[in-house]
Amino acid sequence: MRPASRHPRHQAFQRTARAESAYTTAPTSRLAIYGRYLLMRAKVRLAYRGDFLLNAVGDLLVAAIGVVFLWAVFSHVPDIAGWSFSEVLLIWGLAETSTGLFFVLFQGLWHVNQRYLLQGELDRVLLRPLDPYTQVLLDNINLEDLPVGLLGVGMIAVALPGLPPLSWSQWVMLPVFVAGGVAILGGVLTGVSSAGFRIHHRGTAVGLVYQSAVFNRYPLDIFHQRIQLALTWVVPFAFVAFFPATWYCGRTEWLPFAFAQPVVAAVVLIGGVGLWRRGMLSYRSPGS
Repeated sequence: MRPASRHPRHQAFQRTARAESAYTTAPTSRLAIYGRYLLMRAKVRLAYRGDFLLNAVGDLLVAAIGVVFLWAVFSHVPDIAGWSFSEVLLIWGLAETSTGLFFVLFQGLWHVNQRYLLQGELDRVLLRPLDPYTQVLLDNINLEDLPVGLLGVGMIAVALPGLPPLSWSQWVMLPVFVAGGVAILGGVLTGVSSAGFRIHHRGTAVGLVYQSAVFNRYPLDIFHQRIQLALTWVVPFAFVAFFPATWYCGRTEWLPFAFAQPVVAAVVLIGGVGLWRRGMLSYRSPGS
């Protein structure tokens, strides 16, 4: 007769008990707290699976319009200002991957002005012993945009065979550049959303950031020189995808800008979060 501890039902009970114990045990570190918080918010987002799938498919279809647009353009012309289909597709794919992950992680900043400042939901956030900025991001984690990032990965995979062979260093830097693009977009949006602490607008400026981010999908030199300067030194969207992509396209004239992308990303994100924390100092509850 086998021992009772090896009975399948007893083993299942033990596994369930261990899982419940692990979940109900208080986390011992701040990182574990954030992990538990993220898991809770993800479960909330997935509670209505039909709605989640509809939103995910809708976002994917909207993003896929870009692929159709590129195919339509290059079916009539061999290149755009000297940029081939594979090169433009790589730029677009890098931009789409970073933008998709950006929407997943930083969607909460879209709601900062309307919900958290004007409607007073930031009061609830401030009652918890956690960083308010991180809570705002985790409260609005947007898993529906993950397929957009995956579409970008697919575009990169399709583009690479038409480009020079990649070295091992280029393969290593590829996810670094994607993460840097996410950080740049998130840092810019964080800095812009911090203005809501002082001027109490409804998020129009935040919407402008979303709209202007489309510039990161195109080769920089097709724009007017003033726009090129703005996208490089004022709102550095050219560092999201264009400058990194030029390294993979073999265009060495922009190589210093490509290698500077991770540093620019760190500066922009740290600066944006710094502005956000400074804005927090002037926050006044609306009392609602």
